[in-house]
Amino acid sequence: VRTAVVRRLAAHPVFAALAEPPAYPEVFLPWLALVPRIGHALENLLRAEDLYGIDRSAIVRAAVEEVAIRPTTTWGERHRLAAWRALEGAGSRYDEPGLAGDHDCVLCTSAVPGLTDRAARGPVARYVWDLAHRENSRWVVPFGADGVPDAPHHHDQLPLWTAGDLVPVVTDWARLTKETDI
Repeated sequence: VRTAVVRRLAAHPVFAALAEPPAYPEVFLPWLALVPRIGHALENLLRAEDLYGIDRSAIVRAAVEEVAIRPTTTWGERHRLAAWRALEGAGSRYDEPGLAGDHDCVLCTSAVPGLTDRAARGPVARYVWDLAHRENSRWVVPFGADGVPDAPHHHDQLPLWTAGDLVPVVTDWARLTKETDI
């Protein structure tokens, strides 16, 4: 519904006029794009005392009606991890996993509101440290402990990361092994 509301607001003549700003250099256009700016400000726009005569209730109602007739999908079917890759074609390919959280929860990920449900941002790692008993400490990283896209451990923690699960932090030297010894 959020995406539908954002797009309807962006199409409203009050905001549509903002979509045609003065000719700025192309490098600034991503920061000035109307739909993401409305998406990031949506809560404030919907709570504003007066929004230049825009009937917000009608826009929200129309957006809800628009979404209600679509086929039913789960949050995770629509919201996928679309990790940024520095070089196109570099690294291994994988199915973009479904995500459980948005930008306001412990499973924090972030898409561009109103533009896409594919999240390119999220926590690089999650840690829980037990300072009194370090063997109780846990962690997880989305792209493995290795970090190299084609390495064997690049995706081994991704299912845990998307589910919000953690793995033990091993700090006991007697239990640690060299990668070459495996």
